Formats: sequence, C-alpha cells, structure tokens
Amino acid sequence: MGRYSGRSSRLILMCVMSIVLFIVEISVAYAGNSLSLASDAFAVLSHLISMIIGLFGVRVSRIRWHKANTYGFSRADVLGAFGNSVFASALMFSIFVEGIKRFISPQKTEKALFVLLVGIIGLFCNVINYVVFMDCCYCRSPQGDTEAGK
Repeated sequence: MGRYSGRSSRLILMCVMSIVLFIVEISVAYAGNSLSLASDAFAVLSHLISMIIGLFGVRVSRIRWHKANTYGFSRADVLGAFGNSVFASALMFSIFVEGIKRFISPQKTEKALFVLLVGIIGLFCNVINYVVFMDCCYCRSPQGDTEAGK
C-alpha cells in the first residue's frame, strides 16, 4: 500500500474534481451573467474547503497533549467546523445581497443554454462526489481503520 491509496486517493480525487468544477462554473457564470451558477460554484468551493478543513482537523486532533498544550489538539476539528460555518455564512449573505440587487435591477442571463449545460454537469459532479464521499468518508469507517481518526 502506498501513501495515497484507498480513502486518501478518493478524497484527493474529490478535491481535484471540486477544484476543476469550481473553475469551470465560476468562469461560465461570469461569462453568462448567471447568479445561480456562481452561487453553486461557491457552494462547491465551500464543500472543498470543508473537506480540507475536516481532513486537517481529524489529522491534527490525533496529536496528544504535552506541557505546552494540556488539552492536545482534540478540539481542532470543532474549530475547523466553526471556520467553515463562518465562511458559509458570509457566502450566503453575499449571495443574498447580490440576489436583492438582481431583483431590483434584473439582468439578462447570456448564453443560457451553455449555463444550463454546465449546471447539469455540475449536478452530476456533485452526485459523483457524494457517492465517493459516502463510500470513503470518516463517518462510516470500519473497526480498526487507522486512517479514520477514531
């Protein structure tokens, strides 16, 4: 078994797929003037950040305590979840403000068919990420799995 096998390789695949999907969706959203596609792109970015923070939190929370930090890093995953929720709240607020501006001054979506096609591709990528995540996530790890952080 190599360093990147099993769950790690699947999570890396999910991260790479999320990065590519974010770049494509945000580019098409900008070109097509689509707020809905831009909000989905930032939702993908939020999921990517939460995957990275979650993995980092699980890895860091395994560090045991010593004299300098008597509690260890057992609360690192909670702090990571807090940071992600702050990011998600700021994202929702900015989308809400942009939606209000678009409601007051409607704008036409350019290249609507292309925006729709990219949105459908994004939906399929999100479903694939969900299936891969449920297959390899840390919430359903088998007993004795050292990579699960339990």
